[in-house]
Amino acid sequence: MKWSRRALTAASLLSLAALPVLAAEVTFTYGGQGHLSGYWIDQDELPTNDINNFGFAGEGRVWGRANWVADNGMEYGGRAQLRFQSSEAEFSNDFIRGAPDFVDEVWIYLQTAFGRLTLGLEDGAGDSAGIYSPTVSEVNRIDDARHYPVQDPTMPSFAAAFSPNGAHLRTDLNGSGDAFKIIYYSPRLIGIQISASYTPELTRGLNDLFDGDGFDEQSDIWEVGLNYQGTLSGFDVGFYAGYVVGYNDRPSTVILPVFVAPGVTVASTAFTPDDLEEWGTGAQIAYEGFKLGGSYRLTNIAGGAGLADKPMFGSISTGCSQIAGCVLPGKETEIWGAGIAYETGPWRFGAGYVTLEQELPNTAASSSLTQDAQGWTGAIGYEFDENVQIVTGYQHYDYDGPAGVCIAAGCDKLDADLAYLQTSITF
Repeated sequence: MKWSRRALTAASLLSLAALPVLAAEVTFTYGGQGHLSGYWIDQDELPTNDINNFGFAGEGRVWGRANWVADNGMEYGGRAQLRFQSSEAEFSNDFIRGAPDFVDEVWIYLQTAFGRLTLGLEDGAGDSAGIYSPTVSEVNRIDDARHYPVQDPTMPSFAAAFSPNGAHLRTDLNGSGDAFKIIYYSPRLIGIQISASYTPELTRGLNDLFDGDGFDEQSDIWEVGLNYQGTLSGFDVGFYAGYVVGYNDRPSTVILPVFVAPGVTVASTAFTPDDLEEWGTGAQIAYEGFKLGGSYRLTNIAGGAGLADKPMFGSISTGCSQIAGCVLPGKETEIWGAGIAYETGPWRFGAGYVTLEQELPNTAASSSLTQDAQGWTGAIGYEFDENVQIVTGYQHYDYDGPAGVCIAAGCDKLDADLAYLQTSITF
C-alpha cells in the first residue's frame, strides 16, 4: 500500500509538474472578491461570560491563472488562490496542515480531449461534483456557512464558533478538504461528467506527503463523483452523487470524554477509530427565475466537520483526540438540506433549511447518545451590477445534545437568532 501510494503520487508529480515551455502565447487572468458581513446576534449565554450582541465577519480572496495551448490542442495551465479572513469567517475551512493559512488552492492541470488531469491543493471529486440548495448568499448560507458568528458560550468572545460535539451543518463531502491530491474530470457527454480523485496523505504541503501516518490519521483517500446538468421539457436540471473512502493505516485505542448530563462528563468505552466512508447526493431544478433544490450526506466523520489533523494536548491520536473530526466505528452523522430561491431583475429572494443528527461514542450507560442541530434562513439580495451586491437576511440555529444544557461545565444546547447585512464586491 505504501509503495503504491508513493509510486502513483511521484508519477503524477513528474507528469504534471514538468509542463513543457511552449512557443504558444501564455494567457494570464486574475480576479478576486471581498465580503463584509455585519450581524445583530441574540443567542443563549452564561451570566459569567457575556456574548457579543453585534459582530462582523470579513474575507477576501484573490486568484490568478495562467494557461497556454499547444499545437496538438492540449491545454496546460495552473491556478492559485489566496484568502484573507477574520476568525468568524474560518468556520468552513478544513484546517488541514502543511501550507500557510492564507494559501487556499494551488493546482496545475492538463486538459485534453479525454478530460482534465489536475494536481495540487483542490477539493476532491466528491466535493467538486456537488449540487446543493440554491442560495441568495454564498457566504451567509446555512449549509456550510462561510461566515458564522454564533459563539460558544463557554469561551471568551469570539474564541470559538459553536459546534457542540463537532456538529457542523454541511452536506458537501469535505473529507479530504483541500489536501494535496490528483483529480481526473471526464469530458461532459450528454450532460454527464464523471470525476475521480486520490489523496495520498491528509496534508496541504509536500514535506509531509511521504511521511508516515499519525495515529488514526486518514490516508489513501479515494473519491468518485457524478454530475449531470441538462434541460428537460424547459426545466434546467442538475443532479450529483459522490462517494469517499479512506483508510486508517495506523489505528490506536481511543477513549473520549462525552458530555452526557448537566455537569457530568463521562469517558466513552474504548474503541478503535474506523476507516473513512461517506456519500452524498443532491439535485436542483430551475424554471423561469425559480430554483428548488436540496442535498443529503451520510458520513462516519463525527459531526460532519473536516477530518481531525492535529492531536490535542495529552493525546497520541492525530485523527481522534476529540469527538470533532474523529471517524467513529459504527456511528454516523446524517445531514440534509433544502431550499428555494427566486430571481427577478436585480432582486433575489430565498429560504432554506438544514438539519443534522449525529451519533456519539458509546458509554458504559448508553449506546444511543445523539447530538442534533437545525438551521433556518431567509434572505433578500440586490445586485447593483455584476461586481457589487448587497444581501440582508435572518438565520436561526437550534442545537440539542444528550445533556440538553448550556452551563459553564459544558454546552451542547443552544438557540441563536441573527440578522445580517452583507456587501460583496467582485473584480
